[in-house]
Amino acid sequence: MKALIVDDNNINLKVASKMLEKEGLQVDTVLSGKECLEKVKNSNYDIIFMDIMMPEMDGKETFSKLQEIEGFNTPVVTLTADTEESKEEYLTKYHFNGYLSKPLRIEELKKVLNKIKTP
Repeated sequence: MKALIVDDNNINLKVASKMLEKEGLQVDTVLSGKECLEKVKNSNYDIIFMDIMMPEMDGKETFSKLQEIEGFNTPVVTLTADTEESKEEYLTKYHFNGYLSKPLRIEELKKVLNKIKTP
């Protein structure tokens, strides 16, 4: 599986990358929503992990723009430390395919990966 991680924090990118690589995924990383859109136009991913709180273009806006790309159907999992909105809001209101809170925990990551692999 090939994953893209979108987060404006290099430390978060490194931590998430290491966790996903240990689970056997090939990982690319980008620091912004704009970079994410460019990567997705030029590469195919099996899953995208998207930070919600980013400058310029947040994760919700980036996800919305991804959905405008013809043929886009890659599962997108939100990464957030934001407690203002509930997990259910991210999954039902914004239509993310999964939800992980920060700091990431390997058990939760494995659950999301298993769900995405076997819908």
